Amino acid sequence: MNTNSGNDNEVLFGEVSESTLTSLNIIINQVFKPLVDRLEPVDWGVCEDEQKKEFSQVFDKFANELKDALKSIQSNIKLESYDPKWENDAKNIATTKNPNQEMLADFERIFNDWSEKIESALEETESERKDDKEAGPRNEIEYWRQRMRKLTGISEQLRSKNCRTVYEVLTTASQNSAD
Repeated sequence: MNTNSGNDNEVLFGEVSESTLTSLNIIINQVFKPLVDRLEPVDWGVCEDEQKKEFSQVFDKFANELKDALKSIQSNIKLESYDPKWENDAKNIATTKNPNQEMLADFERIFNDWSEKIESALEETESERKDDKEAGPRNEIEYWRQRMRKLTGISEQLRSKNCRTVYEVLTTASQNSAD
């Protein structure tokens, strides 16, 4: 980059879309990967064969992991959020003697829905594993990778403000009703 010039055409720029991971996947797998795969020996310059091979292997691994991550995100379950109209009632749950019963019923429904979705997602993963009787070590590793991604996605959502609020409201309401 030439800092003495107003525009030296060396810096590329563009807009980052909402779905950055999807855009990166498209750029890597549909633009750069085909270009790298079609490089002629002369295009590599003085790069040694071992370096070319290592670069190609690392690049392919990155491209595949990016595809897998995107697939994992797209296939992960989405836990429902509570209605924003309950925000004030939820904030005041600890100090309210008579919590809003409609809010509690809605939160219980949402919580039960989460439980069902999580249980079915975990059972689905387990049934996929049982279907493949002749799976080797690679398949076993891939199964556990996918399971870890799924559990991580669920865990991240359960730590979100939305999930913590629903849990705290239901816990506080049940403790207050027990008193």
